[in-house]
Amino acid sequence: MVLYSDPEVAEQLGYHDGWLAEEDALGPIFEYTGAGGSGDQSFAGTGGSGNTAILQHALKGRALRLFVREGTKPGTATRTHRYIGEFAVDEEQPFVPRQGIGADGAPRTTIVFRLRPTGTFERSARDAIAPAPHTTAQFVPRAVTIDMLQAAAVTTGGFIATDLRSTTNIAALGAAASGKLMPVQAVKVAEFARATSAATTVRRRKALLIESYVNHLESQGHSVGSFQIRIEGRTTTLRTDLFDATDHVLYEAQGSSDRDAVRIALGRLLDYRRYVRHDRRQYEPKSVILLPGRPDVDLEALLANHKTSLIYQAKTGEFISMT
Repeated sequence: MVLYSDPEVAEQLGYHDGWLAEEDALGPIFEYTGAGGSGDQSFAGTGGSGNTAILQHALKGRALRLFVREGTKPGTATRTHRYIGEFAVDEEQPFVPRQGIGADGAPRTTIVFRLRPTGTFERSARDAIAPAPHTTAQFVPRAVTIDMLQAAAVTTGGFIATDLRSTTNIAALGAAASGKLMPVQAVKVAEFARATSAATTVRRRKALLIESYVNHLESQGHSVGSFQIRIEGRTTTLRTDLFDATDHVLYEAQGSSDRDAVRIALGRLLDYRRYVRHDRRQYEPKSVILLPGRPDVDLEALLANHKTSLIYQAKTGEFISMT
């Protein structure tokens, strides 16, 4: 598969493809925005078929070869491109949602693929994503989370990026782009757990927990969304799980209630809440960890020590608040 990145088109639509300055333990990442000029990007329709092809490239035995527009052929309107190298979507986190503006000027969810080089590649400063000139925290009026999109890519065969037997549930991915999950059809929980990795099972449990709690808040008339944060001097974009704009509450959810999950959620909240402000409330929001079950009492004390509340879902489906 051949991917073309055009900085001129990206600038017109308000996004930027390119190398992240921050690397993780597995090396460099090139962010590549999916197809679709207006409306939520998805895995259905004309543009969606291209996004699906990227997501399923390994399943189809195809390599991703990336080109970046260089200019035009002298005296013509023919575009020229520079070859960057061969890539594959990141297995752990193949794509992330990003709030953007479409060609029609309306806000939308874009799908940003995280590509990792698989061989020789060119990494030029001109292809780098520019660091944020200052720190910004943008309210996103829909709770579309990374876990929602990635959990929607799960079928009876498992997670699309790691299980070559699987196929993409197009309808589920389209729904997730609008902040809703569809149930895995004809799959019992026990069967689902056997068919997927532990990490994927936890990811989907988190996504379902978020959706359930969003429905709970919206049923009470609350305005719910999330925040997209960029830090001065950094190229990575952060995304919170949930933000209750009505009560000024920031949530971080986990698909497990064990110690490591709680500590990760707490660390993210301590990081995010420094930047989250909304409308006239120019002060830190209340922070809450959302869990699928009650954690150890010792962890409840840890949260209280950091001025963080806890809400967990009982087996009955009811949400229990521990403040």
